[in-house]
Amino acid sequence: MSMTPNLQIELRRFISSNVVSKLNKFYFENDALLIKGIDVSIGTILMGLYNKAEESDFYSEIVAMVEEDSTFYQEVDFNAGRILSVDDCYRLEGNDLLKELFSNKKGRISEMVSNEVGIKSETAREILNFSALLVVSYLRSNLQLLESLKLLLEDQKRDILNSIPPGIKIILGFSNYETVEEKNQSIGRSIFTLFGHNFFSF
Repeated sequence: MSMTPNLQIELRRFISSNVVSKLNKFYFENDALLIKGIDVSIGTILMGLYNKAEESDFYSEIVAMVEEDSTFYQEVDFNAGRILSVDDCYRLEGNDLLKELFSNKKGRISEMVSNEVGIKSETAREILNFSALLVVSYLRSNLQLLESLKLLLEDQKRDILNSIPPGIKIILGFSNYETVEEKNQSIGRSIFTLFGHNFFSF
């Protein structure tokens, strides 16, 4: 793995068609929508982590919540980028991570994933759990990334935000200015810094 992995690309590698069909045994969604839902969820989790960058020790604490002997962790081959087996252990294991990341916004985020992607509410809740566990487990297996995680997320923020529907961005506290390309970026940024945080913290 290169020194500066593209987190989204690395995490997407795990979502093989095999994983999707195994997950779909639980959810009966259209495969393409399920993939999109997972993709949006992964981006959402990454931006949730980005929002916690200023909280000292948050990254090491959330990563410590994933036990190396936990079912999910042992079902992933991190070197090969493969999930070997999919059972629903992530329903419980992922939920605690989401609470840490999003606290009281968790429900609104999963509803928004459901609405924006077009999948059932239950599916959205579950794949957020799954995605949270995947992202944090990936970091658990690449602990050296924690040091530079804030910079990586800052660097990759625009691409990640571009993969998240507007409604979710707003709940996460990003205005749509955040993804405006270069030319207007500085204007967008400064408006965002002036108003963004109070404005979107409803």
